[in-house]
Amino acid sequence: MIEAQGGLVPLICHIFLIFFGGFMSLSLILNPNFVKSMGMESDDARFIGRGLGFSILAITLVFIATLFQFGGFESTYEVYTVLFLFTLFGFLNQLLMYLKVLETPNDKPVPIANMIRPLIPVVVILIRAFTSAN
Repeated sequence: MIEAQGGLVPLICHIFLIFFGGFMSLSLILNPNFVKSMGMESDDARFIGRGLGFSILAITLVFIATLFQFGGFESTYEVYTVLFLFTLFGFLNQLLMYLKVLETPNDKPVPIANMIRPLIPVVVILIRAFTSAN
């Protein structure tokens, strides 16, 4: 399994992303107050958050499939690219709202935690990319 991921550090990053994606997706799907804690208090935002949670859950399930290499999933490069772009654009969106370049949905300031959440997988994917032997 270590050789398939390209080394021990990429394997640890892969497992971390599975746990992080699982936590974020299940929080978005099951916890109605999770979206409220991000500053979006409407019911519409809660339902959009639930759809986003199912999208993140799908990516997490593909990560699990590639970790154990079943179902024909052996290469993770495409999945990492999609997750990297998704979280990078999420970070840029939060940064632009924090800097007041873009409007926030409720005209309240953006908490710094909202910028850090999408930045965590970006950093982990970069660490994995730079330490992978593949």
